[in-house]
Amino acid sequence: MGRAVITSGKGVLAATALGAAGAGAGLAVQRRALRRLQLRPDPYAGEPFGALRGRPVPVRADDGTRLYAEIDGEDRTDLAVVFCHGWTLTQDSWHFQRKALRGLGRLVFWDQRGHGRSDGGVRDDYSIPRLAHDLHAVIEATVPEGTPVILVGHSMGGMTIMRFADEYPELMGERIVATALLCTSSGGLGEVTLGMPALVARVTQRVLPRALRALGAGSTLIEKVRHLGRDGSILIEDMLAFGPDASPAAVAFGEEMMAETRMDALLDFFHSMITHDVISECGHLAKADALVIGAENDMLTPVEHSLKIAGCVGSARLEVIPTAGHMAMLERPSIVSDHLGDLIERAREATAAA
Repeated sequence: MGRAVITSGKGVLAATALGAAGAGAGLAVQRRALRRLQLRPDPYAGEPFGALRGRPVPVRADDGTRLYAEIDGEDRTDLAVVFCHGWTLTQDSWHFQRKALRGLGRLVFWDQRGHGRSDGGVRDDYSIPRLAHDLHAVIEATVPEGTPVILVGHSMGGMTIMRFADEYPELMGERIVATALLCTSSGGLGEVTLGMPALVARVTQRVLPRALRALGAGSTLIEKVRHLGRDGSILIEDMLAFGPDASPAAVAFGEEMMAETRMDALLDFFHSMITHDVISECGHLAKADALVIGAENDMLTPVEHSLKIAGCVGSARLEVIPTAGHMAMLERPSIVSDHLGDLIERAREATAAA
């Protein structure tokens, strides 16, 4: 299982935190755990994850990096909703929301640099501030001038939005009329324990940044072996990224997206997130309608991080989804879609009354 632990994004974290080869309880235990996952009731068995497509739009970041975006409802200019996915995912992580919210406006989905169909760019610029500027380029390329914009972000995508608000405060409350932040954090991720004992967590917090830099030096080699041991990788995704009763099909889809993420982007963005005590002060979010959604069993950005963001934005609406883990949009899609649908309608009413 030590080899399998490095095959995905959360696997890198688990390998460092738990000690790679010593993290597992043996191949037999792994097989039994995988069997239990496969036998779990699956409401989304057969769901065509990743099959929904829109019109491709080429985007060039300000450093020349090619970003990939798609538009649903390109004839709509009344309201645009731009979706920002999380670390080691792609725009397809919004599969259920894309299906549920079609027809409510111009929907824009894009792959962050180093993820999905987007290029990687310069490695030493894999950082959250860079993603904020990428988001600005996406908006400029996909949303007509004068169209109000709602920004929706999960995990690293939420951090992208918070940094965007810091970098472009003049757009908040003007062009950007609302934001939704799902299972994300404004800082302090280096203190997340992943449910480990406090002593182990403290050691991990000291060791992890150095280990990531060492892994980065050998990332080419890791790329060649990271697709080995996919069963173990799926189990780690289920343990860390999803809640206790997540759909096995959704877990497998999440692992598939993570396994295809460029290793340099995986390592460097993670390093950026855990080494910044403050990703954003969140103050500029108050200029627009704000929705913050946390998940009860989120181990990667615990619900306390959502509470902190909501506390910094006094006008924010806070929702906590019971039972769900970090991948709430794939675990409780109807709840997430309903909250986003309400936000869209509030924004529509507010812009109409302005």
